[in-house]
Amino acid sequence: MSDLDTTSPPPGRVEVAVQWCALVQGTVTREAAHAWATPWVEGDGASADFEDPLVVTALQHLHGFDLCRAPGRPGVVWHGTSGEGEWCHSPDDIASQLTRWQEKCARYDADPQGWLRMVREQASAFIKGEED
Repeated sequence: MSDLDTTSPPPGRVEVAVQWCALVQGTVTREAAHAWATPWVEGDGASADFEDPLVVTALQHLHGFDLCRAPGRPGVVWHGTSGEGEWCHSPDDIASQLTRWQEKCARYDADPQGWLRMVREQASAFIKGEED
């Protein structure tokens, strides 16, 4: 079995929130948060049937918070610093994105159908803007 395989069920909001909060508090590294999310973003778990769309977005955030810019190579990024490069996301970015995700969770919980409708409308408006 590869590192990307997972036989465990996908995490829920509590599990992703714990990881994200630990990252914000500095008790989990960016690389560890990335590795924790990897099975559900890249591996066998990526095809899991997630009941909560906001868990998927949280996993994608956790997977990408270790992205670094390549020094002297504009537009090139990779996972992890390897001792070089600059983080794409500052600690403040990570904390503020956690707050935004929690706010989205609250809006979704208050009206799941309304939230889905709003997201679809936003996506449609974006696509229309791209076509113009």
